[in-house]
Amino acid sequence: MRAILLLLLLIACTPAERLVSQSTEGLLEAQTSTHIMIADGGSYDIEARIVSKNISGNVVRMFGYNGQIPGPILRVKQGSSATINFKNGLDMQTTVHWHGLRLDNNYDGVPTMMQPAIKTGDSFEYVLRFPDPGIYWYHPHVREDIQQELGLYGAIIVEPTDPEYYGGVAREEVIFLDDLRIVAGQPELFSLQGANYVLMGRFGNTMLTNGDTSYTLNASAGERIRLYLLNSANTRIFNFSVEGHDLNIVGGDNGLYARPFLADSVILGPSERAIVEL
Repeated sequence: MRAILLLLLLIACTPAERLVSQSTEGLLEAQTSTHIMIADGGSYDIEARIVSKNISGNVVRMFGYNGQIPGPILRVKQGSSATINFKNGLDMQTTVHWHGLRLDNNYDGVPTMMQPAIKTGDSFEYVLRFPDPGIYWYHPHVREDIQQELGLYGAIIVEPTDPEYYGGVAREEVIFLDDLRIVAGQPELFSLQGANYVLMGRFGNTMLTNGDTSYTLNASAGERIRLYLLNSANTRIFNFSVEGHDLNIVGGDNGLYARPFLADSVILGPSERAIVEL
């Protein structure tokens, strides 16, 4: 009897689980990525915002950098530097981690270790250097299972100083591969007490390309295109291919490969990047 009473007392004293809001009332709709060229020594303002987005016919509450999913595509020159003036417009703390860049520790975006977490309404100035050409990306390092899952990710293209670094192409495209777990028309509820699944997040049941379920890219026959592929999913591994085409794999996380190779697909784990041409 005493054991039963103790159990009832513990249940009564357990605080109610706090969940992330699903309300979309008054939210602006998420926009597609814009390309931003930042000159050496220049600056750019980025704000993490709460937005709404239509996913498979359902309006859901998500996050976006400058209201965009994916966030702005930042283009810089190799050897340059830039200042990113970041503001937290979310209803929870956050930081920005600049994935793959070689930079000063205090701008790496890891809370408690590198910087304090940025509170709602507060700002932080990131001073970045870009010593290496290639494709990089930025995302939170606070509750990635929520914030990255709901749309906080963006790309950085560092253009090489050597004009012969890559071969010639007609154009370049950035493609984020992602997934989102939708239950009853909404992202499955997130707990503010801790991750519902594994630490970094969950497997989704809805596949996203550049934030959309129906992404298309038009190309002309014979046109040579460079694709910067990024896996922003929290857990899922993607096997990327273009039906009827071989991919020329020219680079990845560590920049240009010494020997590019042809393949019918490329496998990307979470956070991995690949540079392919077709």
